[in-house]
Amino acid sequence: MEPVDLFYSYAHEDEKLRDELDGHLALLRRKGVIRPWHDRGIVPGQEWDKAIDEQLAMADLILLLVSMDFLNSDYIWGKELATAIERARRGDASVIPVLLRAVDLEDAPFAHLQGLPTDLRPVTSWPNRDEAWTDVAKGIRRAVEAIRQRWASAPPPAAPPAAPPEAPSVPRASGFGTAVASVPLPEEPVRTLEMARPAPRMAATRDARTDALLERTIAAFANELALAARIKGVQGIGSGEAEGLAEALIDMPAQKRVLWVDDRPENNRHELAALAKLQVEVVNVRSTGEAIACLDADEEGFDLILSDWDRAEPAATASSAGLELLRMLAARPRRPPVIFYHAEFDPSRRAARRECLLRAGAFGEAVRPGELLALIRSAFASD
Repeated sequence: MEPVDLFYSYAHEDEKLRDELDGHLALLRRKGVIRPWHDRGIVPGQEWDKAIDEQLAMADLILLLVSMDFLNSDYIWGKELATAIERARRGDASVIPVLLRAVDLEDAPFAHLQGLPTDLRPVTSWPNRDEAWTDVAKGIRRAVEAIRQRWASAPPPAAPPAAPPEAPSVPRASGFGTAVASVPLPEEPVRTLEMARPAPRMAATRDARTDALLERTIAAFANELALAARIKGVQGIGSGEAEGLAEALIDMPAQKRVLWVDDRPENNRHELAALAKLQVEVVNVRSTGEAIACLDADEEGFDLILSDWDRAEPAATASSAGLELLRMLAARPRRPPVIFYHAEFDPSRRAARRECLLRAGAFGEAVRPGELLALIRSAFASD
């Protein structure tokens, strides 16, 4: 299916934040889901205002990157914003405000539109900005899916009207006054729906740009894994292995969701950051009870559950919080794979723990960040 054309409307003071979002959306670009454009794509010699008008008029999805600088821009307010709101009103483009910095939006002309991140929590206020961008990217994925569903359900364009029958052949005068018969013209080919000329689309995103963004994303992922290994005092994985893990996770067919159960989530901050770099959404809970309640209340579902092994929890009937979680999950009609991320490095005790949890129905266990990400990849692939 044709990529969804995406237009960034933003203030140049927010270029760094736009570039961060563009990097997170590079995963969608790689899969041919979106085709983004912003004014830095204007080439020398091109009329910049004409180029912006053309791209804004063709966009299927318009992102308003909102900040005080955005609201104070006369050009954005009088040109880009006016066009975006009018196209949203007509229903021929989806418009999403993305709140970068805290501002008062009560009287904004787009205040009636559903914005991002969730609950309009400004991107710059999140402790982990990668998690904020993951939340924004998730919303954009949904908008893109809605646009594609509209395309799929739209009636096919009407066939062009048939050409009128050819007029009877009549003599025509030659330049010398001699009557000659006209030569019948070849028949007009029958036009089909497949021959209909497609509507003009945005220029395709250059592969070099997408590749550069992905390389930066993968490098950041590898760096977070290295930091996690260093903090835990274990050996990290090589850059080649990290790159392979990242590419495998990037190429998963859909965005993945993880429920992580740990009473000390701060101990996993770099592992969480590594997953966020690749648009894996993680929901953190601190207890088995919270995990079960989250599974019951969540409408989207999870692709994987991660858990620690020991938590101080009341009314546990199993010998560890990990086994208690497995016991409670076993009563459910369907549950995601469960991976344990723990700190038992002694070979014999770790082997005994592994045998115990596998027998109880777990997918696997890991003690090193690289092991964990390799297991996550395998669990996602098994779904």
